[in-house]
Amino acid sequence: MLNVRVAAGLLLLLTLAACSSQPGKPTTTKITTPKVEALSAIEALIAKHRLKEAEDNLLAIEPLHLSALKQIHFHWLDANLAVALGRGAAAMTALNSVSPGAFGQLTHLAPQAPGLLRAKALHLQAQYIASARERMFLAGALGDTAAYLTNHEAIWASLLQANEQQLTSLTRKSSTPTFKGWLELTLIIKRTQIDLDRQLNALRQWQVKYRQHPAAKQLPGDLSQIEDYVESRAEHIALMLPLSGKLASTGKALRDGLMAAYYQALQAGADVPEIKFYDTAKSKDFWALYQQAIRDGNELVIGPLEKKSVIRLQQEEQLPVPTLALNYGKRDQSENPKLLFQFGLAVEDEAELASHYARQQGYQRAVVLAPKGSWGERVFNRFSRSWQAQGGELIEAQFFSGKADYNKVIARLMSVDDSERRARNLRRQLGVRLEFQARRRQDVDFIFVAALPHQARQIKPTLAFNFAKNIPVLATSQIYSGKKSRKKDRDLENVVFCDIPWVLDNPPLRKKIQALWPNTRSGLDRLYALGLDAYRLHPRLGQISVLSQSTVQGQSGQLTMDRHGQIIRNLPFAQFKKGLAKKIQAPLVIQSGAHAQSL
Repeated sequence: MLNVRVAAGLLLLLTLAACSSQPGKPTTTKITTPKVEALSAIEALIAKHRLKEAEDNLLAIEPLHLSALKQIHFHWLDANLAVALGRGAAAMTALNSVSPGAFGQLTHLAPQAPGLLRAKALHLQAQYIASARERMFLAGALGDTAAYLTNHEAIWASLLQANEQQLTSLTRKSSTPTFKGWLELTLIIKRTQIDLDRQLNALRQWQVKYRQHPAAKQLPGDLSQIEDYVESRAEHIALMLPLSGKLASTGKALRDGLMAAYYQALQAGADVPEIKFYDTAKSKDFWALYQQAIRDGNELVIGPLEKKSVIRLQQEEQLPVPTLALNYGKRDQSENPKLLFQFGLAVEDEAELASHYARQQGYQRAVVLAPKGSWGERVFNRFSRSWQAQGGELIEAQFFSGKADYNKVIARLMSVDDSERRARNLRRQLGVRLEFQARRRQDVDFIFVAALPHQARQIKPTLAFNFAKNIPVLATSQIYSGKKSRKKDRDLENVVFCDIPWVLDNPPLRKKIQALWPNTRSGLDRLYALGLDAYRLHPRLGQISVLSQSTVQGQSGQLTMDRHGQIIRNLPFAQFKKGLAKKIQAPLVIQSGAHAQSL
């Protein structure tokens, strides 16, 4: 009896020691009597985008111990930090924590600053029309030209993301000329994306009707360039893809998606280019085939798909015609030939987006579960770099083979096997049977998982088996098949992932394409969206300086271009609820890195 008691006591001590050895959440010393300088220092940190330091310092302050004016300043900083981190709901909570007009007591703020911050918070909550209306209200008071133009472009950025049905409904109801004009302009652009001639004519008619409108005096986005697009668009295009061989199914999916957009434009009466197909799988020398396409009179090239061919194009100092490669070459190459543009569905970019989403949720400590092999390593490396660059901690990473090793790998990831090993050692040392319940590590805020659907459906229950059921799980689009299946996806409950609008919004064109080509219901579905967007992007490629400063709402994401000519996709996020993927957040506002900033 004594041995059992001693053993139990030792087990308790060892368990407590094991728990204490795991790093817990960082503690902060509460500053009960902060000076004005402390709040001003936090404001400076936010301005310098040192957000982790600002957050730590703000958490160390107890607002109830502040004077009334300092409390207002505290909530102002809290709202600003939340916006900077992309937390729209938290920003609105902070803004609503003071009485209306209270921020006016902060004499160092511009009068319009609270309204502009509220507009940003509304945008982060995907309340795009409300955000735009807030900015319209403030526009007249922005005397500074730079501030006015920034606000002007932000109105347009919000409206472009608004739901078309909601825009249509409000247009019918609105009697306010400025608001109604903005709505009508947005609908024109949304409804005429495939027909530049029609878009230009509709825009000119709108300008006549609303000649005194702010957007007529200063066309937002790239609207002033539409005439240039029309005049400079290519009439002969080479489509260079593998249409035979091992990559044939991928190449044909891209071709069919592009041609779906082509025929949609043709049926709408638009002028369409002549497209000539080149099967890159049949040529051993891609560069020779590319030169032949130019000699054939093509003024623009879409393709290639093969990574090695894109790298071959990167070796040139300058290309003869605009070329939209449907893959990425060497991503770290700082110099690319003029007129080379790269566009693809790189999962590494989604891993980076997941890291930003996690940071915006306030998570600090991550563990990663990824497959063995080059794909898993690429995803892990991009996530790791991005996450740690934002000040996040990477606690642990494990790689699985998918050959019945999920439980073993996940037990290591969550340190459950350490707990069990300690119990076994104690049993051997004491020579008695002990009642024991394994424990997982307690220092994890979320788990980033890179996995395919059939893998994820086994991983999530295994996480629950290893006491990690309630830890948030983030993933990339590869976790979702794109097909609704409550039965198959019920085990993915609460998993959050990013994916393209083509899949999450399921537009009418996708349904038409699925009816025409049953193959779209397979894993190639997302490639059709890439082909579709490639066709819609091609007239704008000649205007690189414009495209790099604007956003195109595509089916493969919210598209911008970085300074190296790479098309960057920003994606919405969804979550599994009762076996169905439900969109929960619009594309993120990325404050730094490769992604373009939202206004």
